[in-house]
Amino acid sequence: MIVVGLDLSLASTGIAVISDGRVALDRIDAPASDDALESWRRIESTAQRTLRQVPAGALVVLEGPSWGSRFGKPDERHAQRWMVRGPLLACGHVVVVVSPRTRAKYAADDGNAKKRAVLVSMRARHPGLVIRDHNVADALALAAMGARSLGSPIDGEPSKQQIEAMDAVSWPINEGSAS
Repeated sequence: MIVVGLDLSLASTGIAVISDGRVALDRIDAPASDDALESWRRIESTAQRTLRQVPAGALVVLEGPSWGSRFGKPDERHAQRWMVRGPLLACGHVVVVVSPRTRAKYAADDGNAKKRAVLVSMRARHPGLVIRDHNVADALALAAMGARSLGSPIDGEPSKQQIEAMDAVSWPINEGSAS
């Protein structure tokens, strides 16, 4: 079983790979730019570097868009998401999109949890891992959700909120396996 959690970001993409119960965390940083051509190159480079970290046959859990967000270059973030999601689908990966609120509810038992609260919660739940920042914490939460959906949880017994978060996602495999 291989699960990958991806928290795509224009500045710092978080990646969590769970393979046979082992967790590997990474982050891809990209310098910001307001130049259109440079932004395109950054998005393309980040997408390619992200795709290289997804093992064949992995279930990929991708954080979806924050529809209420008015800042942070949403057009560029959508382009990046599709530059990653499209090739994953074309290669036969199962890709599940999880909303930011659902990810926060799973990670911190609160769908309105801020990034810092998610980071603190994920560090508490996984004390043996070095979780560098909120991007990596988000990716880990997404991967943990995917592992739980496959019947191989890495984070113990689920809370009521985690079960609710799992039930809010359309899992293509093992539907309803929140326990």
